Amino acid sequence: MSHTSPLVSVIVPLFNREAFLPQLFETMAKQRYTHFELILVDDGSTDNSEQWLAQHTLPGGQKVIYVKQENAGPYAARNHGVSLASGEFIAFQDSDDEWPDYHLSEFVEILQQHPDLDLVFGSIQRIQHDSREVVSASNYVQADGKPHPFLTLSTEQRGELFVVSDPALAKTAVTDGLPGSTQCTLFRRKVFDALQFDASFRSTYDRFFGTRVALAGFKIGYVNKTHQIYHIHDQHVSLVAGMTPEKLEKSAQAHIKGYLGLLKDFGHDKSLAKAAKYRLAKYYAYYLAPALQQQHKLKQARQAYTQALWLEKANLRYLKYTLVALCKQLVKD
Repeated sequence: MSHTSPLVSVIVPLFNREAFLPQLFETMAKQRYTHFELILVDDGSTDNSEQWLAQHTLPGGQKVIYVKQENAGPYAARNHGVSLASGEFIAFQDSDDEWPDYHLSEFVEILQQHPDLDLVFGSIQRIQHDSREVVSASNYVQADGKPHPFLTLSTEQRGELFVVSDPALAKTAVTDGLPGSTQCTLFRRKVFDALQFDASFRSTYDRFFGTRVALAGFKIGYVNKTHQIYHIHDQHVSLVAGMTPEKLEKSAQAHIKGYLGLLKDFGHDKSLAKAAKYRLAKYYAYYLAPALQQQHKLKQARQAYTQALWLEKANLRYLKYTLVALCKQLVKD
């Protein structure tokens, strides 16, 4: 790579995000690290995003690449962006979220100082978009106050950096995922020489991409510091923006698809297969089935409970749920 090439390629998928583009340019402009290119992949927007971008530049003079594709989803857009990237390091951002000003500078320094690392991530702070009220200070802490299971893995501490060295990494990645998302991570380009995002997903795949990165044996590091500010607003498809039965069903189906993919690809490993089946059963029983019941889809709910029972045959709770669901269906019929 020539010295004139950007060291970091920042990839942002866009879909009707004109209202958020000023915020995106602001978060890029305030980055202390300036040696980057910004790749904007418009996923078939019908608003005035293209016109807005034609009238604005980054104050640091960074190269901005804009391409438009037919609507194919954010993961297809990310793959497209990677194919255009010239950076040694790859970063992703969503147009409606923010980075702290130190995000790129600190992570570039870490990857340069630790050449054995393939990626590094930080924590996510969630805020209300309009009021900026902090909803969750760190996703490293679970709802019950306990640390995310990933953070309990054995690590090699290098100052503020923690490098995962635990043989239980693969199983923990399957059962609990990585607390970092692609948007609070800096990757070496070689990760994407080996892996791509699954473009058949429209949401949720960040979790499974991170799991696949871990299963592929890439060296992972993290810091206990905020590196992504996630904005909660009505236009989000995620459950963070408000749980409805329809959203819950859609999310559960996406997670089930992801775990079925892991089971297909890693089912030869008994430990990983068991972990994937455990998670599958939970999504069938605790997310999909209740969402279907709330929509009065009783037959489909009973089938979801049956799938959970088939995966975890010794789980008496799943047996109870299946029988209750069957009774409800028979009463309705």
